[in-house]
Amino acid sequence: MPTPKVVLGDIAGARNNLPYSKEVYAYMRLLEKSSPRVKVFLHRTTEEGREMIAVAVASEELIAKLDENKAKLAKLADPRSIGMNDAEAARIAADAVPVYYITGTIHSTESGAPTALMELAYRLAVDESPYVRHIRDNLITLITPIVEVDGRDRMVDLFRWHMAHPSETYPNLLYWGHYVAHDNNRDAMGLTLKLVAERPHQYIDQKAQVLHDLHESGQYLYDNTVGDGPYNAWLDPLLTNEWQMIGWQNVQEMTRMGMPGVYAHGQFDTWSPGYLMFMAARTTASAACTRPSAMVARPRRSSGLSRRPTYSAPGGDRTRRCRACSGRCAQQQLRADGPARLAHYFASNRRQFSRTSTRRASGRCSSRAPKARRRTC
Repeated sequence: MPTPKVVLGDIAGARNNLPYSKEVYAYMRLLEKSSPRVKVFLHRTTEEGREMIAVAVASEELIAKLDENKAKLAKLADPRSIGMNDAEAARIAADAVPVYYITGTIHSTESGAPTALMELAYRLAVDESPYVRHIRDNLITLITPIVEVDGRDRMVDLFRWHMAHPSETYPNLLYWGHYVAHDNNRDAMGLTLKLVAERPHQYIDQKAQVLHDLHESGQYLYDNTVGDGPYNAWLDPLLTNEWQMIGWQNVQEMTRMGMPGVYAHGQFDTWSPGYLMFMAARTTASAACTRPSAMVARPRRSSGLSRRPTYSAPGGDRTRRCRACSGRCAQQQLRADGPARLAHYFASNRRQFSRTSTRRASGRCSSRAPKARRRTC
């Protein structure tokens, strides 16, 4: 099975090796040709004509039944289609497989997600440990490695120019996308950008239960699942309660791994619906956003959830490193393992989190670092 090194020439996340979108996509398609556990979807194109793709990774059985599973999830997404019948919804929820959707690099200067997601796709496809098999057999992981594709390629241009001229001052990346920079993640209401308009299309089409957006910046390990008040008044309070459960679970697990400086409360009001991830708050599932190493996720809102879900990892060394590089990629290991750990947690408790009723499910994302270095999603 080809590793990312086949395309990158080095391990994923190696220093001074930033791939263009076409290289990232080439590896994902190579993985698809090499494994029945991987499927690549080509969706729309950007303002400048570049591809936007998504990659599904799951067991051979689940990949073969993607359309059948999507039809089941569609019934849960619109309970009118099953006559608002809670018993039928519970039956479908027990049979259907949830979709965990991960996106990366909406902000082009936050450049680490594409290679981390190449590594994650590889590990989910080939790892036979009980830990990863549990993820692969119990949910469909959907990955968009690059959200802002135009800006990504411009960032790589800038990076490579700087590498070729190390003694010269390099300019800032003026525009990431089509005449927009950081505020491309403020367009979830207006939907004026193709990258933002495509995400709800892909998200709703796949009927995902979790939308997990990878970011960089911030200090130490910021997990903003919990968020800070005031919460948007239109968010379901049952969902915001579940943010507390998942958020503190993350802090506990990362602290147990020995990661320094894990924290959950930065500076963020959890109010504005303009963030890209907030589209989950207005549909039928939930959302997530991550800082450099901290990984967060929010489950589908469940009805009647009366107890805290139990996290149970079936084996696996929590501190294992990549065999291909004998442990040289520790940071990339962290970035790749973070979503996997949250996916495992969600898969382990999917029946609790996928219970549905005639009430609307929702979710949200956004974050801000401490005052000393304020950055936002």
